[in-house]
Amino acid sequence: MNKLLSVTAAGALLSSSALYGQIEINDNLSVTGFLDMSLFHADNNDGDSTSFDLDQMELDFLFSFDEITGQVDLDYQRGDANEIDLEQAFITYDLGEGTSITAGKFLSYMGWETAEPTGLYQYSYAYGTTIPGYHNGVSIDFSDDWGSLGLALVDSVYDDDGSINNDDDDFDMGIETKLVLTPADGWTFFLGYGIDSANAGVEDRELINFWGSYEVGASTFAAEYNNYSDGYRDIDQWLLMYSVAVGDKGTFTARISNDKRDYTSLAASAMVGSGQREDEDTKYTAAYIHAVNDNLAIVSEVSQVDMGTWRGDSTEFALEALFTF
Repeated sequence: MNKLLSVTAAGALLSSSALYGQIEINDNLSVTGFLDMSLFHADNNDGDSTSFDLDQMELDFLFSFDEITGQVDLDYQRGDANEIDLEQAFITYDLGEGTSITAGKFLSYMGWETAEPTGLYQYSYAYGTTIPGYHNGVSIDFSDDWGSLGLALVDSVYDDDGSINNDDDDFDMGIETKLVLTPADGWTFFLGYGIDSANAGVEDRELINFWGSYEVGASTFAAEYNNYSDGYRDIDQWLLMYSVAVGDKGTFTARISNDKRDYTSLAASAMVGSGQREDEDTKYTAAYIHAVNDNLAIVSEVSQVDMGTWRGDSTEFALEALFTF
């Protein structure tokens, strides 16, 4: 996931967990985390709906022992279970010369938009489904002035069940790779590929993820394209984003995104309730982030979503409070 945010007043607050303020316990251990609360309203074909909730809480423990570092993240998210889960836990060994090995449960390489709300330029995601989350495995990474390379062998790109060869599981082990290029100041290009190898009778799950960003002055431009396929659908997704710092404490973001799904059959389409061979969503988003201080940000957003002929349109409003420590 993208962790290369511009350093604006809001961007400095809404960055990855390793970058925002840490509470140092001792020389080897520090703690960081966040609270995410939101008010959300949607007006669509099903009527109006409004929610107010604690969406997410996270506590991250960061360990450092010379060339060995580690991280353990405990995470609560709103849902049916309302439980605290082990989001990720991994150790990294620095081999020197820009090379490192990581083992444990860790986040996928893929995606411009970050997994955590603290790294987003807005409240909502452009689309879902295709970008993986956390998985178990081992990765080797190399970085230099020109960019970086990465290869991860995981239990599954899209699942974290720990199984790599099980007759009861449709998918065996997965592979992720990445190439990141930083050819000039402000420019970043990412190309990633992921595949879940399938058992007999099931097709592989494959993802190609490309994104590029350009930062100049107080502005950030970004574009992303995803191509995903599995046994019953092909998905193409793209986004265009522009973000600019406003004064000392604000960031304004405009984004347009598209999510097109082609199903192999009407039966496959019916699995998601569509009954059509093709679905397409187009989303228009405007958001403003105000950094109240170094630890608190208020995010406001409005989105208009064109969800095609069978679902109609949706107008969505969100007001979010993010407290980081």
